[in-house]
Amino acid sequence: KTLLQDTRFICVEEMLATFLLTVGQNSRYCLTRKTFDRSHFATSKNFNKVLKALNTLAPEMLAKPRSAVPAKIRESTRFYPYFRDCIGAIDGTHIPAMVKGRDASSYRNRHGKISQNVLAACNFDLEFIYVLSGWEGSAHDSKVLNDALSRRNGLKVPQ
Repeated sequence: KTLLQDTRFICVEEMLATFLLTVGQNSRYCLTRKTFDRSHFATSKNFNKVLKALNTLAPEMLAKPRSAVPAKIRESTRFYPYFRDCIGAIDGTHIPAMVKGRDASSYRNRHGKISQNVLAACNFDLEFIYVLSGWEGSAHDSKVLNDALSRRNGLKVPQ
């Protein structure tokens, strides 16, 4: 798609990198401006371009949970009693991160690596229905899950 295009001053890859740095570090533009040597105006403008493009892609990339029980579960006496109300699966993973200075220690996971703790949920068709990134690598999975459940547009668990 042509949602983002290179300009005279910045390429698409750098736009995306500045966006990911800002979102991944949960920081204001200060770190991004210093890292990429851009003005506040340019950083803000490019951030919003990428955000708009991602919002356009979201309906294609994120699938809403279906209410119907998948056939493999519905037709199985082994699975149905336990999984009839399931809409998918959630799991966490650690993504390597680049963190500067004093924040690095909180991003160090139990294996001693600097990472972000990422929570993802997918349906039975392996389509992502929820992703929460940005938590420090040292954050416990239960803390990340609790945050996902308590956000305004967070992970919804069917009743």
